Amino acid sequence: MVVTAAVLAVVAILLVVALVIVTVRYRQALAQRRRGLNRDTRFPERLAPDIEEKIRLSKKQLETTLDAIADYICVISPEFRIIRVNRSYADHVGKSVRDVLGEQCYRAFLDRGEPCADCPARITFENGASARKSNVTKRVGNEQRVYEVETYSVSGGGAQIVNVIERIRDVTDERRMNEQLMRSEKLASIGIMTAGIAHEMNNPLSGISGTAVNLLKMPAKYGLNEKGLERMTMILECAARATMIMKDLLRFSQKQDMVRMPTDMAALIPKAASSVHIPGTSRITRIYDFPEDLPRVRCDPSKIEQVIVNVITNATQAILEKRRSSGNASADEEKIHVAARHDGNEVRIDIEDNGIGIPADMASKIFDPFFTTRSPGEGTGLGLSICHRIVEEHQGRMSAGTKEGLTTISIILPVGTDPWNDAEEREHTRESRDRDA
Repeated sequence: MVVTAAVLAVVAILLVVALVIVTVRYRQALAQRRRGLNRDTRFPERLAPDIEEKIRLSKKQLETTLDAIADYICVISPEFRIIRVNRSYADHVGKSVRDVLGEQCYRAFLDRGEPCADCPARITFENGASARKSNVTKRVGNEQRVYEVETYSVSGGGAQIVNVIERIRDVTDERRMNEQLMRSEKLASIGIMTAGIAHEMNNPLSGISGTAVNLLKMPAKYGLNEKGLERMTMILECAARATMIMKDLLRFSQKQDMVRMPTDMAALIPKAASSVHIPGTSRITRIYDFPEDLPRVRCDPSKIEQVIVNVITNATQAILEKRRSSGNASADEEKIHVAARHDGNEVRIDIEDNGIGIPADMASKIFDPFFTTRSPGEGTGLGLSICHRIVEEHQGRMSAGTKEGLTTISIILPVGTDPWNDAEEREHTRESRDRDA
């Protein structure tokens, strides 16, 4: 990725230099032609029109190539005025190419009143060396974008630098991807560690549960009164809850083989929802509404379970965020309603909550990678984008919206369509049977 970006940068700079050279030669050719005509009119114009057309065509080709480059490129005068830009630069600042020309580069791109203290263009004008500046930030819409700026000198006939070429590259998504790769490595390590912890915790939990059961079976032998029985029952319930959490950790940390099978959504959804353990959710009521004739959906149960867990988690966090912001939400106001229905050849699952909601201007972006409404450090912005991809792999679709204080995430899955090839299905089934044998 870095090598490709470097190659593109070199190509872009060469194109700009070539364009500047062609423009200068074009102007020199015109001037020479005028001088020749004024000096001697005995010879007709034979080659001049052809040369002029070739230069004009070459200039047009270079301009078109430069406009096709996604990086933002401009040519700057010693007064920091823009004398040439590509289409990407003009589109980014929201102006036409003609309107950008003549503006100071720092005002056009960063909306500043003066150049930066460590401006790379100034450094290049002063010593002729290429300069680079990272971590140039700019707010675009509702997010902070990060850019990398590189500058290169263009010399005139002598050693004097007449222009500087500035290349600006948006590195926001690249950095986010690198951060996500590092986070994924950490999560993989945490997954291995979690599996080991869960295995180790199961042994003492089994001992606690077994001891509590024995005490409850023979209270008189161990001198337990009514209060002691209540406490033993509480210990047994807590141990059972802890055991369930450990099982959920093991299930999610282990690699799952791809399974394609008809799946009962009425059984899978409550099971997935019960594995969401977030502090402060005891006051949230979960309501399930499934018809008796709900058909099975042919899918990968573990992947669809991952989708349900993510959506339920988001709904729970939205309710908790509303509770923190209002401070007066009562228990009967906090609820997550999960409904499913059969609609033609599809099953529609609606997960509705009365949490903080989705702002109208963000509704179209919530399935985009790295987009999140949470504070920095509280979310990666990948949960719903992964869910959306999984649903699309099953030839389904997802939608979201907030209306009258209720936010609904809809998951629509085909009932009988097998998104995988039949031959692949048979091969997978044969391999599974061979492993079992």
